[in-house]
Amino acid sequence: MTRTVGTRSRTDVLIVGAGPTGLTMANLLAHYGVDFRIVDKASGPTDQSRALVVHARTLELWDKLGLAEEALRRGQKFEEVYPLINGRPLASGLPILPLKEGGKGVTPYPFALVLEQSKTERLLLDSLEGLGTGVEWDTELLGMTSSEDGATAIVQGPSGSDEEISAGWVVGADGANSLVRHFLGLGFEGSTYKQSFFLADMEMRWDLGHDRFYLDLVREGMYSFFPMYGGDRFRLVATTPPEMEGKETITLADIQKALDEHSGLDVQITNLCWASVYKVHRRMTERFRVGRIFLAGDAAHIHSPSGGQGMNTGIGDAFNLAWKLALVAKGEAHPSLLDSYETERMPVARTILNGTDRAFELQSTAKPFLKSARLWVIRYAPTLQAKLGLSKLIFKFMSQTWIRYRKSPAVAQSGRAFKGPKAGDRTPYGLLNNGTSLYDLLGDTDHHLLFFEGLSRNPKRGVNEEEIKSLLARYVLPIGIHRIPPANRDLYERYGIEAPTLILIRPDGHVAYRGSATDLRDFATYLDGLFVRCKPEPPVSVLAIDKKKGYTG
Repeated sequence: MTRTVGTRSRTDVLIVGAGPTGLTMANLLAHYGVDFRIVDKASGPTDQSRALVVHARTLELWDKLGLAEEALRRGQKFEEVYPLINGRPLASGLPILPLKEGGKGVTPYPFALVLEQSKTERLLLDSLEGLGTGVEWDTELLGMTSSEDGATAIVQGPSGSDEEISAGWVVGADGANSLVRHFLGLGFEGSTYKQSFFLADMEMRWDLGHDRFYLDLVREGMYSFFPMYGGDRFRLVATTPPEMEGKETITLADIQKALDEHSGLDVQITNLCWASVYKVHRRMTERFRVGRIFLAGDAAHIHSPSGGQGMNTGIGDAFNLAWKLALVAKGEAHPSLLDSYETERMPVARTILNGTDRAFELQSTAKPFLKSARLWVIRYAPTLQAKLGLSKLIFKFMSQTWIRYRKSPAVAQSGRAFKGPKAGDRTPYGLLNNGTSLYDLLGDTDHHLLFFEGLSRNPKRGVNEEEIKSLLARYVLPIGIHRIPPANRDLYERYGIEAPTLILIRPDGHVAYRGSATDLRDFATYLDGLFVRCKPEPPVSVLAIDKKKGYTG
């Protein structure tokens, strides 16, 4: 059947899907001033809590958009995860996940934030509207084709008429049942866990307080309690007991009965806001990019709820891709920069999927041996991790501050072996000697160059700041430069600095380049590989650049 197209339009980027991933993408593109459209077949943002936990790495990224403080105001922090066995605290009284201790000095956000998906979407939507744009709701993707120069999508809006949108690039952020992925003909391999679960947002009373996450393991399964903003609200995620299997609707009485009979806890539910029984899936597509079309978030990978990683991973996808798309669309970077998206994000998604899969299997297993092993782990893990000092390692994996892109084609380093962050690593958190956070210097969506002067009192004459500025002026891309003198001992130690060093930081807070500040040839070669030169170029003032060979003196 041939459809009649009512109107035709053009945009640089078409985003399909206005969940947390798509809205993060839209916010970044709006910050960069890129022409885009974002469509969603729903009538508005979700009113269900769905995904719940926002981790430190996401808050670091949101801070670059000016959203972290507002997110904290709207959500509920928790700094520790406490284990229970059959409703009883362990004798040690230690947390199994000491987030506050593990995150101290690692990030400005040494905790996890309960911010239900409905609030996350509203936060991002409010920001987008504040930037003068918004989502086209009730707009469904009907078909799509692509070419070397872009993609063409057919959408149907609320009026019922069809529109043809020509876009330079399309981003599929349209969830697990992604139509964009379907039109690309990509598979979504994985499996569905046999065990079903139920979740409920509710108000309740108990004696354990409201400022911690509690994980209650029993022989038959688990009961997880996430503190939510406002009064005595909690999200409960639990193994579905036999008497609730097959129920399409679960009531307050059903949940109260399950808790009374299976959890070992003394809990009184006072109000049930929302509840659902569901199956958990683990799936991932084989490609994150086909030509001019990209997949991000649940359209590319879905995870078990263990550790609250799924939504955070999708937001990370969006941030990683959006700044690259923006620079290419604005003519500041070469299209080859986009090749790094799939290279960087697929291994991250796969690692998180495998990790959450193993954790979820241990939490929810029906195998007798693993049931016993799970209870043993919960009973002794808090004491063991405290003795071994594993809190920082545990926090790193929970918070996603572990993520790095050392094998990316978009990062490089030169020089001898050194301590400190390598190219592709997340930029370490630290303080300047005046007490200011380094992240405050990097707190926007630009590139930033850290110029460490070095520790030697009598260094050989090398490149000075004016030479560096002269080099940077040859590129369309704006790069802020920050001179870091040796008085900043804490940063020098964290970054492993001895000799004069240049560290270029990407908009997503990862190290793009690290090399010597006494010779700019390798740095110029790196910049030429990814970024567009000015036309006409600024006049030569301090140094000369050969277009083929890089820095020449």
